[in-house]
Amino acid sequence: MEFIRSIFKQQVFKFILVGGFCACIEFITFNTFIDFFKIEYLVANVISIVIAVVINYVLSRAFVFEKSKHSKRNEFLSFVLFSVLAIVLNQLILWVFFEVIKLDIRLCKALAIIIVAFFNYLTKKHIVFKS
Repeated sequence: MEFIRSIFKQQVFKFILVGGFCACIEFITFNTFIDFFKIEYLVANVISIVIAVVINYVLSRAFVFEKSKHSKRNEFLSFVLFSVLAIVLNQLILWVFFEVIKLDIRLCKALAIIIVAFFNYLTKKHIVFKS
């Protein structure tokens, strides 16, 4: 039982849990925008990422990276900066997989989320929420 408690306290586990939740929100909103609202896929991608990023910031601040050496203002600004970079990276990956490689749009989105998750973890852990 103590082993299970220690796992739940680990930062990587919390990051995966919060990130997984936000990835689901991003994926669901993306598909909702392209299927039901017929929004162009790159526009739908940005909107879905922004929604997920806002939720991710709140949850990451509260549960994953509880303390930071930066002021809250600087922390938020660096979070926004790296989120914008993540959006650009996500857009590029999505476009290449869909337009160049010609994969299914949902598979492209899933792959983009997975690839960008590594970038997000590294920048949040080592820069944004560095303790």
